[in-house]
Amino acid sequence: MVAKSKGKITENLYAIGNEGLPTFLLTGQAPVLFDAGMAFMGPAYFQDLESHLGNAQRLRYLLLTHSHYDHCGSAPYLKRKIPGLKIGASARAAEVFKRPNAVQMIQNLSKEEEENFKSQIGEENICFDKLDIDLPLEEGSEIDLEEEGKIKVVATPGHTRDSISFYLPWSKTLICGEAVGTISRDSSIRPQFLASYDDYLDSLEKISKLNIEILIMAHLHILKGEEAREHVSKTIEATRVFRQRVQDVLTEAHGNQEEAVNRIFHEDYEVKKIIWQEKRPYLINLTAQVKTVAEMP
Repeated sequence: MVAKSKGKITENLYAIGNEGLPTFLLTGQAPVLFDAGMAFMGPAYFQDLESHLGNAQRLRYLLLTHSHYDHCGSAPYLKRKIPGLKIGASARAAEVFKRPNAVQMIQNLSKEEEENFKSQIGEENICFDKLDIDLPLEEGSEIDLEEEGKIKVVATPGHTRDSISFYLPWSKTLICGEAVGTISRDSSIRPQFLASYDDYLDSLEKISKLNIEILIMAHLHILKGEEAREHVSKTIEATRVFRQRVQDVLTEAHGNQEEAVNRIFHEDYEVKKIIWQEKRPYLINLTAQVKTVAEMP
């Protein structure tokens, strides 16, 4: 089953925010929020936390899949609103957040959306000023939620070098950011290797060995049952196919990466119109993918 990233997912797991920029709230004795969307979404997330938890101060953990601006953006805002909140991310992501240029990039990418949603933000300070990680996580780390059980951390680099996923054994749920391919407007799968093609495939192979009933994707979609399990194998194939496509375009462009990016952008974004993502971040990601393939031995 393919469902929208909206509302109740399981008995105590909910998608909050909106379908394009959801975060995922696990309620219970030790509530957990997975990912933090863009900065401008902070007030909306906080309002939803109040609604679901009765008191947002009950939120104990915020766990981030990776350091991209549309997954960590509202984390500083939520930390300011909920001082007792413990933020977890990979050790690599913790290092990224210490870099002034990385913070500046997150701020720059966030600004356009902030202008579009001024009425939603109001007078709130949503600035991504800094982000300190309380819980550096790695492969095999566990977050003990007492009566709910232990969340298992799975290292899934490839989309970024700092990507991790979270496995909930009691419901066979994987929250994985873009460690798997996203679903395009035409239902095709779009692989998301930006940092490393080989690491991305290795991570997919690792994910394929997990017992998954619910696959929670970064944006728009949640897959359940057979669709969840099939999506991983389909992403592996789509990743190989897209790599070959990029190599073919690079050959036609005599190795010119910019020309290759422009050709793929024109075909998929302007002609087929199958990409959900906004133009600027899509071009940044596509440029990274083409560069990754071009530099492969």
